Parts: sequence; structure tokens; C-alpha cells
Amino acid sequence: MDDAKWYFTHESDEDRLWYRIFFSMCRKFGVSWFKASEMQKAFIEELTRINFERETAKKSAVAQPIRGFFDTEISA
Repeated sequence: MDDAKWYFTHESDEDRLWYRIFFSMCRKFGVSWFKASEMQKAFIEELTRINFERETAKKSAVAQPIRGFFDTEISA
């Protein structure tokens, strides 16, 4: 039971931030993850990644470049 409790209660601040952004993007664009097409899922995942990176960069004292939307390289 202890292992299961840890699994369901042990999440970091970064995990909570990522899920908060993820669910807000799903709501904002009216996407139900279980019914979403692969294209819709890719769109939501990419929006979540960008917004997550922006939020973590705001909290960081060091400016960090963020990879653009669906880019494979970091935009300067």
C-alpha cells in the first residue's frame, strides 16, 4: 500500500504546473483527450510544452531560450 500511496501522492511542483497547463489548454480549445485525433493531441501537447517552458523560464533567474511551435531547434 505504501508504494501505491507514494505513486499517487508524490508529484513535484513541475508536474502540477504541467498538468494545470495541459488541462487548461484542453478546456480552452474544447479538446477531450480520449476523443481527440492525433493532430489535436499533438497540438495540445505542443501548446502545453511551450506554455510550460515559458512559465518555468519566468520562475528561473536565468533567461532560457524556448523552442518554437513544432520547431526542432530553439528559436533565438
